[in-house]
This record gives sequence, structure tokens and C-alpha cells, in this order.
Amino acid sequence: MRKAIRIFFTLIVVSSFLLLPNIFSRAFAEEKEIVFADSGWDSIKLHNAIAGYILSELYDYSWKEIPGSSTIMHESLKSGEIDVIMEAWTDNISDYKLDKKNGKFKELGTNYADNRQGLYVPRYVIEGDKDKGIKPLAPELEYVWDLEKYSSIFKDSEDSSKGRIYGAIPGWDVDTILYNKYKHYKLDKMYNYFRPGSDSALSAALTSAYDKGEPIVAYYWEPTWLMGKYDFVLLKDKDYSESGYRNGETALPSVNVTVAVSNEFYKNNKDAVSFLSKYQTSSDLTSEALAHMQDTKENYENTAKWFLKKHPELLTKWLSKDNAEKIKSSLGESNNNNLTSLLYDFPIRINFDINSIDNSVRSFSVKHKGFFDGIRIFLLSFVTLIQKILDIIPWPVLLCSVYYASFKASRKHRKALMYVLFLSLIGIFGLWSHMNETLSIVIASVVISLLLGFPIGILVSISDKLNKVMRPILDTMQTMPVFVYLIPALLFFGLGKAPAVISTTIYAIVPVIRMTSLGIRQINKEVIEASQSFGSTKLQSLVKVEIPQALPTIMTGINQTIMMAMSMVVTTSMIGATGLGMDVLISVNRVEIGKGIISGSAVVIIAIILDRLTQGLVRDEVKK
Repeated sequence: MRKAIRIFFTLIVVSSFLLLPNIFSRAFAEEKEIVFADSGWDSIKLHNAIAGYILSELYDYSWKEIPGSSTIMHESLKSGEIDVIMEAWTDNISDYKLDKKNGKFKELGTNYADNRQGLYVPRYVIEGDKDKGIKPLAPELEYVWDLEKYSSIFKDSEDSSKGRIYGAIPGWDVDTILYNKYKHYKLDKMYNYFRPGSDSALSAALTSAYDKGEPIVAYYWEPTWLMGKYDFVLLKDKDYSESGYRNGETALPSVNVTVAVSNEFYKNNKDAVSFLSKYQTSSDLTSEALAHMQDTKENYENTAKWFLKKHPELLTKWLSKDNAEKIKSSLGESNNNNLTSLLYDFPIRINFDINSIDNSVRSFSVKHKGFFDGIRIFLLSFVTLIQKILDIIPWPVLLCSVYYASFKASRKHRKALMYVLFLSLIGIFGLWSHMNETLSIVIASVVISLLLGFPIGILVSISDKLNKVMRPILDTMQTMPVFVYLIPALLFFGLGKAPAVISTTIYAIVPVIRMTSLGIRQINKEVIEASQSFGSTKLQSLVKVEIPQALPTIMTGINQTIMMAMSMVVTTSMIGATGLGMDVLISVNRVEIGKGIISGSAVVIIAIILDRLTQGLVRDEVKK
């Protein structure tokens, strides 16, 4: 066995040395690289893959994508950090036309202009669905203004007195237009306008509602895989007019989706610019490719090749005859399985059916909908109660309370006054109500984290077996990217404050478990034995000796839990949690530096005050 292993590694080393010239040429070669914008939706990634494949095959470019919102990508295009945007939704970027006029980038042409966008509802809401046992809930719903009659159907899960309209992504220009429409048709009297926070959150809300057979009305657009897979109906509106649509008075137009490049790329890449200037598809062609990708579970690159094979006529429009033949020829070639590719492409791959996991989770959420709805309602009631209490407290009382608590923690009047001044700035900036929304989510998450984490920490401290089981779980929870926590919360509990509390609790609970266990485990065993020798039971020893002795360490864990909960504020805004985090998200999407600094500073101020107060409690416990 050892001999076989030696031979295997010897072969690898020898083959690597034989290919050293190739390796060094790869490492030091000056490659032409194109940076495409990845604005987060499937169609732009597909067009990136199509264009990237052709450019790499014809002109030896390498290519990559950089993710970000459409507004951020537009700003990056102007600065030259992004080379190409294959789908610039011109009407959704407020500065697009002005920047184009001022020559801050180059528009090469139209990718497609036959798309649709607006407010959609599932077809079963209007017509019913016999297979799913769904009766028509809004049989006369045809136009946007008909929504006035059906607010009780599209109930807001956070405000049962009104319906909910899911708007566009914060920062998109169409979000303002939709809000104007919402006001124009006086839907604000019976509906809440809910900003989902991100494209993924919006699509999750739509798919989750559809899978459960629930009514939903939301903004969306075509072409997308979601509209290809599910049967949604676009609500009609008054005929489009240039003067009225921005005020929400008419239907939204088909957006001119263009191909745009940076000025530097335009100057230095004539061949690529020539090809991209002729690049044109359609909404139907894009939807066809996205539907194929969804059905086959192929990646974007393979879908791009399938698309080019199926539509060779596009190549003759985009390229010269010789170049079109080169691409057709390359599509028919198999991959080169030479020794060089083996060194850079891992030879063993398992085709794991990730889609089956998604389907299982979705089925589970639908099957146990009542259970998850019960948890969601409880969490919403809890958060709402906390927010109402915070709203009732007059601002002078809260400032005085912060002053008193800060003085008790630091024993210094200057620090207490400084914290009060900082907190006053939040009110001066007009963010007091947003602060209360944020605090309600943080407080609810911390309370639940402590109620669950403290007893778990105690159990872990007294059981070595449980400690061995919990340690890798806690390590995973602590190192897992925070965005991952949003996915199950989103699928099971929808959008808003309830999933925000769930995801924040999962992220913030780890420190209190670890520090509780650590604090109790560090207690001198002689102290515990002494208490038990005087007749204390294990429970009495735990409550009266071990926990008080470990309290300073436990308080440190509570402090860290609060800080981690605060750090999730901006992240949870991506699933519709309102408050300071949503202000930060909107400012990022719109590239509004001033608003971002102010709302971000408000988050920092709250975090600093909470940190100093809890650290003061830790110091007090240490002194005791």
C-alpha cells in the first residue's frame, strides 16, 4: 500500500516537472482579461457566459464576473473597474442617460427591448387551480387599480389590517416609480408597500407563496427563469405614456436593455467592441435559455454553448463568416483531456443533486406550514411588543436612562454625557423610529439567544460527550457565512422581521453557549467539592456556586452575543427587515454616500453604547 502511494506521488511530481515551462508560461503570461458585471440575476449571467465564451475562443481573452447591485455596477463601469455590462436596464438606473450624454461610458447597442415588468399575481388567484384545490380568490382582478377590492386577500403578515404589495429592490429607479403608482391609485389606504431588500429575497417570496398556493402581488420582470417556470399574470394598467409613467399613472415601458462598456475598454479592445456592438438577442430567446438551464440544471457556461448550438443564425449576425465558423467548430469539439488540464482541473467530480435538497426543503416548509406560521406569528408578536414599548418611551426618558446606566457602568460623567450626545444625534438625523425598529429585532434576538443558549451552555459544561458533539456544530455556526442563515429563515418564515430574528438568533447564540460552558468548566474543582461536602446537591452547587463563579465569563458571552446581533442588522435588511439596516442597504444600492454614513453611524452608536454598558456589567461582576 505504501509503495503504491509513493509511486502515485512520484508520478505527480515528475509530471509537474515535465510541464514546468507550461506552468511558468501560464503564471507569467500577460492575459487579456474582461471583467463582466454580475448584477445578481440569471439572464445577465447567461449573456456574460455567451459573450465570454465567444471572446475567449476568438481573441484569447480570459473573463470573470464581479457581483453587485445594478447601481453599483454602473458606478464601477464609469470608474473602469467593470469592463462590460451585458444587461444595463437603462430606465432602472437614474443616472444612466445623463452619464451616457456626458461620455462617462460607451453604449454599444441594445441587447433586447421586448421585456415586460410590473405587478404580477399567480394565475390561480384569478382563475383558481382545480389540481391544487384552489378556488378563485379575485376573479375580477385584471387591472392594477382592481387591487383596491382585494386587500383582505393579499394580507400583510406583519399588519393584518392591511394588504401587502411587494415592491422593487431598494435603490432601483423602478422602486420610486412603483411607489408613485401605489400612491397614485390610493392603494396606500389599504396596502403596505414592502421593499424586499434584494432580488433573491423577492424571488424567494414569490416561489414560496406559489409552492404553498398562497396569494401574493409583487413587482417582477421578464425574462427570468421564475416567470418561465411559474404561471404569473401581469396586471394591466393604463397605456404607457412618456409623461405619466414615472408618476405611476401608466404602465411601465419595455426597458431598453443595452450592452455598455467602460471608456478604457472601448479604446483598447476594438475586436471585442466590434462583436459586442452587434450582440443582440430577445426576451423570448433569453427566457428559452433560462428555462433550459432550470430544467437541465446546467451551469451558465454549458447553457451558453447549448444556446449557441441551437441558434447558429445569431453567430452569423454577430460575427464575420470565418469567425462564426470557428465558434461553430469549437462547439463541436470535445474537451482536451491532456496532462496540463489534469493539473488545473480536478479530475474527480461527483454530480451531487443539489436540486433535490431544495425540493425537499420546500416540500417540508409547505407540509409543515401551520407549524412555521405559528412560530412566525409568535416572533412577530414578540418583536411588535418590544417595539411598542420602545415607541412609548419618551425620548428624554430614554436619554436619561442611558445617562444613568452609562454612569453606573463607567463611573464617569463625561462618558455618560458623551453617550447621551451620540444617541441624540440619531434623533437629530431623523432616525429615532428606525432605531427603535432595529433595537426591537436585536433585543428579541438576544433574549431568545439567552433563553436557549444559557441552558445549552450549562449542559455542555457538565457533559463531555455533549461537548464533543456541540463543538463542531458551534464551529460551523461561527464560521458559516452569515448570508447562509438567511436562506432557511426565508423559506420557512417568509420576509420581514420574523426571519430576521431567526437568522440573527442562529448567528448570535454561539458566544453565550461557548462562554457559559467555558466559565463553568474553569471553576476550581475544589470549590465545587467543598460545596458538595457541606451537603449541597449537584443542582444546588450549580445554581449557588458554579454559575455565580462563572458569571463574569458568562457576561462576556452576553456582550459578544449582543455585538453579533447588531452586526446582523444590515444583513437582515436583505430579507426585508426594516430599520437602520434598510437605510444602509438603500444607500449602498443608490450609492448615496451621505445617507450611508449617517445611517451606518447610527448603527455604530447603538453598538458602542450597548457594548460599553455590558462591559461595565462584566467589570462589576469581576469586582464582586
